[in-house]
Amino acid sequence: MIDTPTLLAFALLNMSFALIPGPDVLCILSNSIARGTRAGFLVCLGIATGCLFHVACATLGLSMLLLAVPTAFFVVKLCGAAYLAWLGWRMLRHPADISSVAKPGPLASPFIQGALSNLLNPKIALFFVAILPQFIVPANGSPGLQAFLLGLLSIASGTAVNLVTACLGARTRRFLLARERLFRRIQQVAGGLLIGLGLRVALDRAR
Repeated sequence: MIDTPTLLAFALLNMSFALIPGPDVLCILSNSIARGTRAGFLVCLGIATGCLFHVACATLGLSMLLLAVPTAFFVVKLCGAAYLAWLGWRMLRHPADISSVAKPGPLASPFIQGALSNLLNPKIALFFVAILPQFIVPANGSPGLQAFLLGLLSIASGTAVNLVTACLGARTRRFLLARERLFRRIQQVAGGLLIGLGLRVALDRAR
């Protein structure tokens, strides 16, 4: 249905998008460094789940509500900013110890972090709304089916990049295990970055 060059171009675009530092990347790195590879992979799974929801909404036209109703965009954005700031504050005040990593609460579990950081980022929804139509050719068949297939490709290619990011974070963790003070400072820096990112998201205007 969709030609190979189009699929490759779309996959490369999504992989480059996944490399841009943002809430998803910070959540992956902070968890894989603090808790190891499994936690990083769970964040990636949560992000993929959030993306699947965005793809479904974009395919059904529901994401257009964020463009049509500015208040909806504003509310989702503020919720996402507040969640990022809360995660950063927890990490800043209570960084994990090397000897015993405390089990996170439900809202701070790696999977939930990945899912919520993605779901509460309205720019992800707008990305699919803006990008998917550029790769759809009506002559190739059902536009809705093409959009859904491209969305699945987006999730697969983005998840591949995210898993590599998680592995890099886990390798960094192994280096930091012998340096307890640095281990805690890195987490606190990540917490500060999440708080700053939350403030930036809250103050940023939709373009």
